[in-house]
Amino acid sequence: MKKLLAATAVLPFLLFYSQSVSAVEQEDTLAEESIYYILVDRFVNGNFDNDEEIDIEDPKALHGGDLQGVITKLDDLKEMGFTAVNISPIMENEKDGYHGFWVTDYTAIEPHAGTMETAAELVDEAHKRDMKVFMDFPVNHTSASHPWLTDQDKQDWYASEHDEQQGQAELLQTPWLADLPQLDLQNKEVAAALSDAGKFWMEETGLDGYRIGIEPDTPVSFVAEFAEALHAEQQGFSLLADWKHADEEGMESFQEAGIDLIIDYEQTKSLDQVFHAPGNELSNLTGDKESEDNGVALDSQMTTRFTKKAIELGQNPVTRWKLGLTYLYLGPGTPVIYQGSEVAMGNGDEAPDHRTAQLNSGNDELSKYLERLSAIRQQFSPFTKGYMELVKSNGAMSLFKRSHEGETVYFAINNDTSTKAVTIDDIQAGKQLRGLLNDETVRADEAGHYKIGLDRETAEVYVIEDDKGINWLFVSFILAVLGAFVFAVVFLKKKQKNSR
Repeated sequence: MKKLLAATAVLPFLLFYSQSVSAVEQEDTLAEESIYYILVDRFVNGNFDNDEEIDIEDPKALHGGDLQGVITKLDDLKEMGFTAVNISPIMENEKDGYHGFWVTDYTAIEPHAGTMETAAELVDEAHKRDMKVFMDFPVNHTSASHPWLTDQDKQDWYASEHDEQQGQAELLQTPWLADLPQLDLQNKEVAAALSDAGKFWMEETGLDGYRIGIEPDTPVSFVAEFAEALHAEQQGFSLLADWKHADEEGMESFQEAGIDLIIDYEQTKSLDQVFHAPGNELSNLTGDKESEDNGVALDSQMTTRFTKKAIELGQNPVTRWKLGLTYLYLGPGTPVIYQGSEVAMGNGDEAPDHRTAQLNSGNDELSKYLERLSAIRQQFSPFTKGYMELVKSNGAMSLFKRSHEGETVYFAINNDTSTKAVTIDDIQAGKQLRGLLNDETVRADEAGHYKIGLDRETAEVYVIEDDKGINWLFVSFILAVLGAFVFAVVFLKKKQKNSR
């Protein structure tokens, strides 16, 4: 029933507007995905039989989340409109490696996460729901207790020194990777071993892709070899990457090497600076850094919570998230959402939030908003394929236009501290703008101008349709209902007075 009500809340809009803006023909591209990141041990505990050595009171110990827990939440994630989940590494890890990056065996599953059969079941259950499953795949480091370190035939598999010439993106924090032995990815045997491990997980589980970290000393040649090996094994297999550099120089070379989607944390920084508080202008967000090949995020497992920053400034985090999510879902790029964001989790610390996701907070306002944004994004092709243009700004309110193959849609965000409006005049005569989020209609004035106004800290999505004028039949019905109500009130009062 809950799913049915959520669907019926959005479908009337989408069905109505499909006459003027055609629906998206689904294509298998990452540009059309929306990805939910799951830190498996800190998500949901679905199998208590594998809970040995967990300590939920210790923030650095295992807490019990597992693959079965992820399976139990697939329906909820599907309902919010997510088309893919990205899970943290589930390879066998050193003790207390809750994050999955202290790998001790690349071809064995971490018992606390579940079994290989459960991993395959997760992928199968996701596919039944038309969802993909990506997994983080550590390629730069191993744990300090990995057997390769003591194998006499593999002494040259590890790098003797690090290239520190390029710094890591300023906002990223990865203390769990500090001082780990670094693999020499230019060593052909290392590259082959990692490629074989990649093929192993692909064959055993049916995963749809991996997400790797591109660090300052990750060679392009390794990425190209890794990508080639995986693509040869499975057509359509995807490679995602965290771009950990402090700038975008060199990003294109990794894309050419086979990375399908790069999550650029400098873009995260730009989005955070705009949306963490009202009054910040959006006009600088449409720079060259944005493209359909980028993943866009407001926070992650490596950054401070977006919610924390909003609360520090005395802002309502739900309001801040709504505006930020509107841009993430309707602007260029693939939205990547960290677990717990749908309930506006915020840990109050400057460090990344690795607490168990508080999914049962009772507040579903953001998750409902995600449903609506997802439905709109999936329905109209310009939001996933179209070119974006900044049409007009007024203070911290901006109107954006997205176009694809003759289809045009608009979205407006007012991040200002007061009501703002912009006026446009490039819409064909006889048309009107219809809002999808708030059912707001914008008609042309006598001069053919369309004035789009928004209250402070609100957003709207507009499609173009024929101007049908005022629906007098509907108005007459409303007036008739009101008239009947007034008549009934007057009649009852008279009757009550006479009875006295």
